[in-house]
Amino acid sequence: MAKSKKNTKQELNEEEIVDEMEYENDEYNEDEYNENELEGDENEEEEEEEEENESKKPRLDNQPQKNQLTPEQKAANRQAQKQLKNERKAQNPSYEIIYEAKEIWETLRLKRNTKDERKELMNKLMNIIRGKVQEIIFKHDASRIIQCAIKYGNQSQRSEIAKELKGRYVELSKSVYGRFIISRVLAYCTDERASVIAEFYGKVLKLIKHKEASLIIEEAYSQYANATQRTALIEEFYGPEFAIFKTKENRSIEQLMEQPIKKESILKHLQHTLSSILGKGGWDITAHTIVHRALMEYFQYADERNIQNMIEFVKDHIVHILHTREGAYVARKAILYATPKERKYIIKTFKSYVAKIACEQYGHTVLLTIFDCVDDTTLIQKSIISEITKKVKPTTTIAGTEEDAENVGLINIITDRWGSRVALYLLSHRKGKYFSPSDIKLLEEGDAIRSKTSKKDPEVRRKELLNAFSPQMIEICTKYAEQLMKDRVSSHVVFETLKCAEGEKDELIEAIASVVQGTIEEYKENNTQKKEEDEYFNAIKKLAAEKAEAKYVETENEHPLVSRTSNQLIKNIIMLSQSEDEENQKIGKAFTKAFYTNIKDNLVYWVKYCAKDAVHTSGIAYALLALLENADKSTVKEIKSSLKSIISKLKINKENKQSENENQNNKKRKRNGGGKAQKPKIDKSKLDGGEYLTGIEKLVKTLKN
Repeated sequence: MAKSKKNTKQELNEEEIVDEMEYENDEYNEDEYNENELEGDENEEEEEEEEENESKKPRLDNQPQKNQLTPEQKAANRQAQKQLKNERKAQNPSYEIIYEAKEIWETLRLKRNTKDERKELMNKLMNIIRGKVQEIIFKHDASRIIQCAIKYGNQSQRSEIAKELKGRYVELSKSVYGRFIISRVLAYCTDERASVIAEFYGKVLKLIKHKEASLIIEEAYSQYANATQRTALIEEFYGPEFAIFKTKENRSIEQLMEQPIKKESILKHLQHTLSSILGKGGWDITAHTIVHRALMEYFQYADERNIQNMIEFVKDHIVHILHTREGAYVARKAILYATPKERKYIIKTFKSYVAKIACEQYGHTVLLTIFDCVDDTTLIQKSIISEITKKVKPTTTIAGTEEDAENVGLINIITDRWGSRVALYLLSHRKGKYFSPSDIKLLEEGDAIRSKTSKKDPEVRRKELLNAFSPQMIEICTKYAEQLMKDRVSSHVVFETLKCAEGEKDELIEAIASVVQGTIEEYKENNTQKKEEDEYFNAIKKLAAEKAEAKYVETENEHPLVSRTSNQLIKNIIMLSQSEDEENQKIGKAFTKAFYTNIKDNLVYWVKYCAKDAVHTSGIAYALLALLENADKSTVKEIKSSLKSIISKLKINKENKQSENENQNNKKRKRNGGGKAQKPKIDKSKLDGGEYLTGIEKLVKTLKN
């Protein structure tokens, strides 16, 4: 009897453990499921638990050791425990339903099932659970059965389950296991989606504070609700009136704020609701974009005093919300209105996340705002710039030097579409070439606020940040000039570094100019020899290879002068010789001289190469033309002398011009939705006697003059 009670007690403990387990929503690989192996694992766990319980009991040195049970006795005990467990489960009214449904579910969830097999199994399962779904939805194992039925059922079966759950969705959203059923309903039952979302009306504020239900509210808001439904959910933050009285019209916040009485009430309720949510300890709003929008609307319409009061609640969350458009808006506004102490606190929370933030579409704008308004440039240098430029420990197994691996962080930033903007902003500020009018307008909105909350002169601040950022940029661009020049994004960074960075640039000029040495054949031969030694090439080669593969273009063995991005950069640097700025003129002239020094031995080779395919080598020809037009008189004379022997005999091949036009027309046809291709617009200023001249033709014409 005592033994039976002991076994029963142990079985109850085991059942409590099972009931407390949280199953993952993702389905594992059913093909590998083996019931015999599972039973074996359970037996092993029971044996380990018995041994652990025995080892925990205090034992005296003189106490005799307890007789060990034989394997047959252990097996009999386990069998008795299972029998008691099944008898106890049988007392549950839903036991038979779950037991039968689970047997079908074990087969239904297998990926190897055919369409007909799955259809037959679903019909059997529906016959079991029809009319009884609400009785079993809160059990962890039964929840997975319902999820599987919604996933594999046809549209009528899905709708039948969804309608049977009607009226229980709010309660279900609070369940650890039940909330996954709502996720399935929202994803698969499109006809019932509106009724599911409607059940949350009037209860959004309570549910958004619930650990499980808040995830369902966010999923419904961000993934499945239309504009009207999203407005109906978000407007419950405005006050009880909007939670009780719903309209079919889409009431925007702009329309509501036009009424002064409602504006005051809405802002009051927004402040109360948001402060209670943000002040809740341990609550993460990272993924809750509905809260991000409510915050954005508050920061958009609240006055300065109320915004400053809200900063106290939001400052700990800024680093977690700036990855969304709404969150980035809140972050920018908070930093602009914050006191120097609060700004320092916010910036400190960015530690170890700066590089990631710099490469985010919306997050990088927060860094730009910090560069504009924070007076403590030493803080920015230590907490932001040092994080961007710091060298990281090698973590890659790809062959390469340790020094290469240490530069991965900064390289990833300046070759990233958004990360490069951070570097360009520090170098050239709000240049229209790199920032769209909407981006510039967004940043200019903060200038009026900054003039009230910041004291330092903007030009002084920008100069100090540029001085702090320049040395690292000159170093990285000098070391990896060739690879950075080939990348469409980082080539702009190289140009602005050469043009705007503070410091000695002679080595950088020579590094850029030296990439044109040798012919295409020599370059490929040298590159093949280095491949095994320098396979790694840090992040740039890896990123360039990925981009090239995506565009079906081979660039790894491409000579830098052949690269369209590189020869365009070379041309732009040479053209600095005509700049009105004296410093830029010096850079342009110094580079022109260095460029000619490195290419003069192969000048004839490159002219002949351009003549073979006048259309596809125009970039090289225009770079050589820029050299001819901007070099000093002695260099021009030397160039003409070296090319004099081949100019008269040079045969220019323009046969590929038609195919190139066809490719352009095909691209335009795709852009126009398959319609008739538009005729390309030709710049008449480039016509010579009614004929469009290629780059090599213009070069030859200039040489003859």
